[in-house]
Amino acid sequence: MESGWLFTNILAVTGVVYGWMNPYYGLMVYYCFSILRPTMLWFWSDWPTERYSFYLALTVLIGWVFKGFGEWSGLRGVWLPVFGLALYLFAGVFTWRFTAISAPRAWHFLYPQLTVGIMILATISLVRSEKEIRTFAWVILLSLGYLAWVFNSQYYFDGWNRVYWNGFGGIDNNGVAMIMVTGIAPAFFLGVLAKRQWVRGLCFFMALLLMHVILFSFSRGGQLGLAIVFFGIIFIALFQLPRKGLTLLLAGMFAILAFNFAGAEVRDEFWSIFVDAEDRDASAASRFDTWSAAWRCMKDHPMGVGARNFNLISQYYGLSRNKSVHNLFLQTGADYGFAGMFGLIIFYLGSIINAYFMTRTATAKKLVWPRYYGHVTCLSLGGLLVCSTFIGMESVEVGYLIAMLGMCTTAYVYRIEASHKVELPGQLPEMEQVSLPDPYGEVTTA
Repeated sequence: MESGWLFTNILAVTGVVYGWMNPYYGLMVYYCFSILRPTMLWFWSDWPTERYSFYLALTVLIGWVFKGFGEWSGLRGVWLPVFGLALYLFAGVFTWRFTAISAPRAWHFLYPQLTVGIMILATISLVRSEKEIRTFAWVILLSLGYLAWVFNSQYYFDGWNRVYWNGFGGIDNNGVAMIMVTGIAPAFFLGVLAKRQWVRGLCFFMALLLMHVILFSFSRGGQLGLAIVFFGIIFIALFQLPRKGLTLLLAGMFAILAFNFAGAEVRDEFWSIFVDAEDRDASAASRFDTWSAAWRCMKDHPMGVGARNFNLISQYYGLSRNKSVHNLFLQTGADYGFAGMFGLIIFYLGSIINAYFMTRTATAKKLVWPRYYGHVTCLSLGGLLVCSTFIGMESVEVGYLIAMLGMCTTAYVYRIEASHKVELPGQLPEMEQVSLPDPYGEVTTA
């Protein structure tokens, strides 16, 4: 508790004091808190931490203004997801002002989304160098890894499955599982890129912690997302890493550990996804009912009924009152209308598509690390989208963080490529200065 108090307050104070001079530092502290949520992580304390994130965001935005709103040149590969996000947020504002059933409720849920939009603009204009991008990736991974460590400690040492019974940060076990799924790919690929053995071991250890949280969350969507990310990592590793035998060995070890940790109850929960309709349990069947209800609401209200306002009228579509839609995009469609739903789809798919094509460029192959960050973006967001089929949690910020990591990496690679467009591929001065003379120099010592 005391260490948590020191960690939270030291980071918050230095972030607020120093952030207006160096908004990048304040931004990293802000994103760390957005994952850890100190007030809810150490909920038994009476620390006045509720407004820390607000002060950090305000400080970052002040520093951003002082820096002339960052640097907006060389942002190729960013504008498609930014357009999708703008469409999504515009639809939310429109429904709040004109079609919301309850405008105050709509604003309550829209406000955090608008904050995310502003912070994304600040991020893509401030996070531009290789060092800044790498630090951003480690902030995401270490924050997720620490959160997984806390949940595992409570599960093993306190006998309390906090994730399953209480969720975390205002979201249920399905939302927590979705957050953990997004951390698997960063843990694996940052571990592969690590030069020091202890760093590599730490990354793989965090991957196991994240995986175990997903298992004891008893979230079918989380388990399916984990399976998709796991097989995606194997597929990419077999084609990208030099030691395919070692890759298969590691994959087999992870699979055995996952199967062993899961137990019969978790395995039965997972396979219930694929049972016939008449054999589904009430929880699984209710998901299909909410999907159908949301679709009917979208046809009745194509402009949307306001952020999280579908819950106010869910009883008119055959559901219980205040029932949420167990699908991110259908929940968004019911609340923000068709425009908002397509905007969110464009944001996530645009981030994935741009990151994928970035990994295919000669520049990314030469620099090496951007390819791995691109794979992180594709697999993490892919796992998140699979999980979001079973849960509607637009307020989970880690998906936006992964998308931003991909956008910043993509823009960086295209800037390097554009700055040397008159050079031959093998004569790129900046690339020759990179500390990776061999494309697989960091992984061949594994």
